[in-house]
Amino acid sequence: MKVISFDVDGTVVDGKFMDRFWNELIPKYYSKKHGIDYSEALEFVKRCYDEVGDKDLRWYLPDYWFKRFQLDIELKDILEEFKDELKIYPDALEVLEKLKGRYKLIAVSNAVREIMDFELSELSEFFWRTFSCPSDIGDIRREPEVYLKICRILNLHPSKIIHIGDHPYFDFEVPTKAGIKSILIDRRGENGHIRSLREIEKFIDL
Repeated sequence: MKVISFDVDGTVVDGKFMDRFWNELIPKYYSKKHGIDYSEALEFVKRCYDEVGDKDLRWYLPDYWFKRFQLDIELKDILEEFKDELKIYPDALEVLEKLKGRYKLIAVSNAVREIMDFELSELSEFFWRTFSCPSDIGDIRREPEVYLKICRILNLHPSKIIHIGDHPYFDFEVPTKAGIKSILIDRRGENGHIRSLREIEKFIDL
């Protein structure tokens, strides 16, 4: 193994950050724009999300939703609005510190580049490469080919990478089909190989 790959949301960065972005701030702006009650706006927005589904590239594109909801806002302004709420998991910081210099570390995300860079702004020193799949690959991690494209860019065989993430499909099922050893983290302890990134020592040498 030469490279350790990390998902971002829910793995390195607390997933509540993006949950609030999609399920609180967007409905709030929709409510203000169209003059309707927030609860009504929230119900409508979530219904639209479900209609598209999280295996569709559009689901991950803020610009698509801004246009669809007729919102006159800029992504950078929304991110700036609640930047103080961005939380890095303590175990992630600890493990990245241990791995730095011993392995090449990459980050792979379904978030667009602007969001990914924002989330990793304090962690950039740890990562050799970062891949925003929508922005850099033109797709999300719904098929093994996306991971294989990343392998080709890095000039690495899939067997030389371990991927760690919290989504059973995007972070385990798909990379496994690509021939990448994958570790599923579930911090609730309900469904996964590990509950904390500190436990990856079971799979690699820390």
